[in-house]
Amino acid sequence: MANEMTWHEVTEKEREEIRKKAKELLDGFSVKLEKINGKESHFENDKGIRNQGRPWETLQEFRETTMSNAPFVENEFLVAEKGSWKK
Repeated sequence: MANEMTWHEVTEKEREEIRKKAKELLDGFSVKLEKINGKESHFENDKGIRNQGRPWETLQEFRETTMSNAPFVENEFLVAEKGSWKK
């Protein structure tokens, strides 16, 4: 049993078993995802801007540190790219 758990060079047969098992897991997961009929919703208006609500309280030190480390701040708001990783 201990020898099965220690590092060893993976054989081609083991690689194929791993590929097969991974494919089975992914296929099973994708079938389950397809069955979900939930409506995807975001907290944004029609202009792509998040609707304003009541902000939560933060420590001033945390706010100052966050703003000083942010790459881009405009009017005391953090500015971030939206979905650039999807392109």
